[in-house]
Amino acid sequence: MFVLSRKVMPAVILSNVALATLLISFEVHGFVSTPKVTSTVKLSAKSNDNESAVQEFMDFQASQRVLEEKSDTEEVDAMTEKEMKRVSQSTSAPTSLDVAMKRMKTSPRRAFVSVSTASLIALGTNFLGGTSKLLSLFSEEDVQKSGLDLLYPRGDYKRYRGAEYGYTFLLPKEWVADQALLVAKAEARSGVLEYSKAQSRRGSKTLPDAAFGPVGKFDDRGVSQSDENVSVIVSPLSSNDFTLRGTLGSPEEAAKTLFRISLAPEGSGRKATLIAACEELRGSATMYQFEYNIDRGINVPALKAISVIAERNQNTLITLTVVAPLEKWSGSADTKYRKMAKSFQLT
Repeated sequence: MFVLSRKVMPAVILSNVALATLLISFEVHGFVSTPKVTSTVKLSAKSNDNESAVQEFMDFQASQRVLEEKSDTEEVDAMTEKEMKRVSQSTSAPTSLDVAMKRMKTSPRRAFVSVSTASLIALGTNFLGGTSKLLSLFSEEDVQKSGLDLLYPRGDYKRYRGAEYGYTFLLPKEWVADQALLVAKAEARSGVLEYSKAQSRRGSKTLPDAAFGPVGKFDDRGVSQSDENVSVIVSPLSSNDFTLRGTLGSPEEAAKTLFRISLAPEGSGRKATLIAACEELRGSATMYQFEYNIDRGINVPALKAISVIAERNQNTLITLTVVAPLEKWSGSADTKYRKMAKSFQLT
């Protein structure tokens, strides 16, 4: 232990008093705050270096500021995390569809456009019969009014419309037009007609307005070689006051006239037998329907047919005839033939 001299003692005392005064000044001016953690400032009582004591105090203050800033940052981070969690909870989570869209690098709009386009193409091309199946969900009358059955089959049938003379009827969707007849009609319009290209086994010299038959029943010239077909014949009349009942009489009388003049004239070797005859009102037009058999002689299959006749403007006779071998008129084939005849009407 050493004894301070009388000259040094006053200086030490004054230094301690100055340090105390400095500490009081820091606290008064706010440089010293109550620490959030327990800490003790230990100024060495043995040190007589005032500058070292002040530096130690300043380091303590700096450490306190670091602790306060860290505490504030942690509070802000905690508040930010809570806010983000709240926003995340308020926003709906992405669905599996959204994830799939992102993986495919597409969007709901693009997917909608693609699906819509593909659907329109499929319907327009009747892909896998989709359009026909869709039309089958609607009534035959509604589909006929829309005109879609002229483009696409409805079920097992498609519709044909003779625009020039104003008539329409159904036919099996697999039946095709007589190509030779189309050629002959084109030649007739141009003024050069070689009717032998379109002449069928009926031996008639009248060119049909339309004719259809099963696929594969045509020769190399496109002439139908089948006894199973449907045709429409339009006959302009010289009279302007023609009516079915007024000119032809009853349905039975009209049938006999048809047989005598067209189907089984004398000397033809054919014999026609009437099965049924009736008068029907289809739309605004009155029509006669005949069902009959035709015997064509030995070693030639007999035929059965249904003919429907109607007049337009009192100067035109329009006749639809569905014909097939007698033996085929049974089951679904019979239903098919009768449906064609029943569907015939004027437009």
